[in-house]
Amino acid sequence: MRRILTTAILLFATLRLAAQPQKTLSLLSGYTVPNSSEWDYIKDISIGVDGALSWRQDWGFEDTNGCFPLLRFPYDMGVRGNFTYFPNGIAGQRIGVSGFIQEPIMLFKRWITFDGDSVPSRVPNYLNLDMDCGLAFYTDPYSRTPNPDNVFIGSYLNCLVQIGLSYSHRLRDYSQIVFAARFAHSSNGYLKKPNKGLNYLQLSIGYTLPAKYNNSIIRVSRFDTIDHSGQTFMPVVNWQRYWPYGNPAFRGGEWLLSYSPGIVMPRYTGASRKYFYAHTAQAGWLYRFNPARAVGATLDLTYNYSHTAVIRHWHEDYSLPFYIGIAGVYEATYHRLTLHTALAAYLARSEHGTTPLYERVGLYYNFGSEHRRLRHFVGVALKSHMAHIDFIEWHYGIKIK
Repeated sequence: MRRILTTAILLFATLRLAAQPQKTLSLLSGYTVPNSSEWDYIKDISIGVDGALSWRQDWGFEDTNGCFPLLRFPYDMGVRGNFTYFPNGIAGQRIGVSGFIQEPIMLFKRWITFDGDSVPSRVPNYLNLDMDCGLAFYTDPYSRTPNPDNVFIGSYLNCLVQIGLSYSHRLRDYSQIVFAARFAHSSNGYLKKPNKGLNYLQLSIGYTLPAKYNNSIIRVSRFDTIDHSGQTFMPVVNWQRYWPYGNPAFRGGEWLLSYSPGIVMPRYTGASRKYFYAHTAQAGWLYRFNPARAVGATLDLTYNYSHTAVIRHWHEDYSLPFYIGIAGVYEATYHRLTLHTALAAYLARSEHGTTPLYERVGLYYNFGSEHRRLRHFVGVALKSHMAHIDFIEWHYGIKIK
């Protein structure tokens, strides 16, 4: 326990001393959610602390019509570290480190007079979508007391994925109170069995420290200020000029082609190998309704080397080792990074190998500017079935307008 506390203290001291970014400290409380009623004994409350550093992103580029930022509201990218204590110690205690994107989805304005100001300003409070991806270290995954069969976590190191909503409320000294609700998932992608995974529902309340950086965020955001004559004005920019929807260079359809070698982790007991190889080709079409957002569909063709072992294990008749699926896709682009999400259904598969639906979450790095007609990208994606990660894919692809 002393070692855990020392690690947590060093982690948050590092976050506190870092320069320039916003610094947020939070208290966590949550509940472990079992995957099935037969595992109700893992139900457990949790408490913890979280520290986050975030940097404001407001990117765009110049063209013949001037600067067009590609998002309506600036977003934040950062890193967070947390320590979570579980009284019943299902897998010991959890130490997590993750990168995150915090994207405003709704804006609420209110009038406030900041410390040092003589007139009120109308400032934004944001409702944000938070997305985290990182690693979680469990201090005792092989504990036999609350977990006699050790059926959940088979390794010390696991992935940590979180998604949720947060609301930031600005105070007069440029600090913020942050309320958040998140769903968190930990598993190891079947790199080591067992891999049932652990899910959490967590609530948090945090405090963002006041700083000059927060002051600058206020001063370059959309807000109104009352001058001494009682008139309101927009002191920074005419935001209509920066609105990108009127520029056709950033909108419209594009074709997506990609190839991804990967590995597959078989779920069934007694598999002859720890993992198998797979190859996936994708072809699809995306409609970019916003320079930084796109929806569309892809056709997935996977050559799955584990297929032969699966049908042999379940005594199925022979079939070709191809899995074919069709996916609905949503992409969010953050300058050079693209978050790729898909919900898909198989048109052809082994009945015992997988469930009929699957999900894919990927992070891609884009080469070249957003307005180019041909762009290359590389990245990694996780393909899961009912939130159980089965495939790890390394992608190379192109997008053609």
